[in-house]
Amino acid sequence: MTLGQHIRVFICVVVMGCIVGFVLNGKEIETDSPYIDYVKAQQWPFNEALHIADVFDGHYELTYWEYFTARNGEHVVQFTGTNDEQQDIYQFIVEKDYTGFLIGAVKQNNILLPPEQKWSFVKTLTNKKASKSGEFLAGI
Repeated sequence: MTLGQHIRVFICVVVMGCIVGFVLNGKEIETDSPYIDYVKAQQWPFNEALHIADVFDGHYELTYWEYFTARNGEHVVQFTGTNDEQQDIYQFIVEKDYTGFLIGAVKQNNILLPPEQKWSFVKTLTNKKASKSGEFLAGI
């Protein structure tokens, strides 16, 4: 084989390796999943009378839910909501057996919020939803 043929074979092997790697590592996204239903039905932090779906549906004009399994095996439900010109993304990490969940990453306009700002923002949504429904939340 000539040097040019060796180079062509090498390039083909690299390209095929990249394609196979992408397919094997890619996450499959679902928009209809029991994990999504589970998260929507859970109680909103700081107000057990509210469900997650109720808070998001009342605050955001455009909403999108999706589920995927992260590369580390975690079950992730991601909510994307747009209100005016702001886009917020929430990631919920769900236990495999539906026994619990955590609020993971929260982004505002593609900026990841640190934990203190994340919880402050969650409280703000709680107060907005409560004020629309006529509730008063003491101590928040």
